[in-house]
Amino acid sequence: MLTSARSYRRNQISRAKAAAAIGRFRDGYKIRRLTEALDEFEDHIGDLRLVEGDLRISGDLDLTRERVGLLMVLGDLVVDGAYADSDDPESFLLVTGDMRARDVVTAGWLEVHGDLSTGCLIGDYNDCSASIGGDVSARLFYGEEHHFTIGGALGADAVIGRPRLEIAVPPAVIELDDPRMLDHFDRDLLRVDEDHHIDDDGTDGRAVTWIDGFHDFRELKRRVRAGRPLRTTGVRE
Repeated sequence: MLTSARSYRRNQISRAKAAAAIGRFRDGYKIRRLTEALDEFEDHIGDLRLVEGDLRISGDLDLTRERVGLLMVLGDLVVDGAYADSDDPESFLLVTGDMRARDVVTAGWLEVHGDLSTGCLIGDYNDCSASIGGDVSARLFYGEEHHFTIGGALGADAVIGRPRLEIAVPPAVIELDDPRMLDHFDRDLLRVDEDHHIDDDGTDGRAVTWIDGFHDFRELKRRVRAGRPLRTTGVRE
């Protein structure tokens, strides 16, 4: 998938060029850590891959499956399928331009200097973080416990929960216990309980539906990565 990206492990990138590219990160912690890791590269980070220019991936891009600990795209990145990374082992992505992907599931270190456009934007756990310098456009944004910094505006059809989000204008959210969760997710992804109200005459009244967040977050992530819908029925049950 990353055939056009030069490899540090294969000696296609000099140490000086790798260090210069790492210096394009805006986070000093990442620069220090990754530069130090170059001295003991294979033990710390896996392969480092560099693209000087734009990169387009025709399918999915999963840094863990690619055995890439650090991918740096000095230009725009387009992923026709899903983008995914991990926090164990940690992976890093730097995009100095804009990024577009069908969907994004990020648990690692994601840094995009331009805009990010995607369908579902899903955060995963809280060890690492995502930083977007420009605007974010998504159909659905669920940050889970992941930390996001967005320098521009967030345009999303639905923001789920209360994301750990640094942004100038906080978005309106759908709380995890909001019945509107059923408008965006199948029941089997959620913790759902129903209580039947008994009328004064002893007959069953209107059923009250209670939502208590996600029942199966792993299945939600699997669906997003596979490009499967999170809501498969046309109307709320």
